[in-house]
Amino acid sequence: MIKRQAEDPGEDIPFETILDYAKRLSYWRRRIFLWKRTSPRPSRFLYKFRSLDPSNPTSVDRIRDVIVRSRLWLSSPVDFNDPFDMSAKFIVDATAQEKRKRIREILRRQGQKWKQIEKELPRLVSKTDAEMSLIAQTTWQNEVEATGIYSFGGDPRSILMWSHYSSNHEGLCLQFERSADPDAFFHAIPVEYNDNFPVVNWVTEFSKGLIPAMLRKHVGWRYERENRLVHIRQARKYIPFKPNALKGVIIGCEAKEGTIEALMGLLKERLSYGYKEPRIYRALKHETRYKLQIWQNPR
Repeated sequence: MIKRQAEDPGEDIPFETILDYAKRLSYWRRRIFLWKRTSPRPSRFLYKFRSLDPSNPTSVDRIRDVIVRSRLWLSSPVDFNDPFDMSAKFIVDATAQEKRKRIREILRRQGQKWKQIEKELPRLVSKTDAEMSLIAQTTWQNEVEATGIYSFGGDPRSILMWSHYSSNHEGLCLQFERSADPDAFFHAIPVEYNDNFPVVNWVTEFSKGLIPAMLRKHVGWRYERENRLVHIRQARKYIPFKPNALKGVIIGCEAKEGTIEALMGLLKERLSYGYKEPRIYRALKHETRYKLQIWQNPR
């Protein structure tokens, strides 16, 4: 996960404080400052692979959201293509007092009044660990469904990413720069790949274990080199970003003329709002290797 890195090893500065300071710096100073103060070193760019079907108004409008409206759609994990995504193993290892505190917190969040809570507590606390594990799983599923996620790929030359997320190389890859909008993009955290579910103590570590559990996937997905924006209880909502953070658009090596024309139309819309046009690139197949090359300004 991205961590804060202080000048003095004993210094503990909240990351939000670092970002607030960075936003007051010029672009170049901000890039250097954030690079030095963040560990592990984050990638400069983030990439989003998308399809663009010119015959489908919904497909075009989804790309318009990014290129023209400068906003990202936070998906709910229940819409993901991996049923194991955001899975966790819950344990209930706590004292009766800790269990009461945790259950009281849940009931209060559900809107129950004090008398109702105190009436329900003895019955719920007396449940076995197995029964509580079922409650934990239900609570977790509710949290997961309500969490907003935006996923980025890490390598614009990944043949598999183009195949899986950009209509078999017929779509686009959008390039964002973290330092151009730290508020929006510096919170994108690398996904951890593992064979095992994360283990979370539902009673004592639920809040602490929430984000790490949402950032783990099976090792088979490692090729994605994914970074995620995680917004608790913000599923199916938009988040804005600064237009100049969209630095480039890469056109797939199999993109049809209609797709390119649709993209040019969206870029024209963008310019009508006074936003700078991102650099346009084209992905091309290497002549002798299983490899993609990316060249700037194919027009």
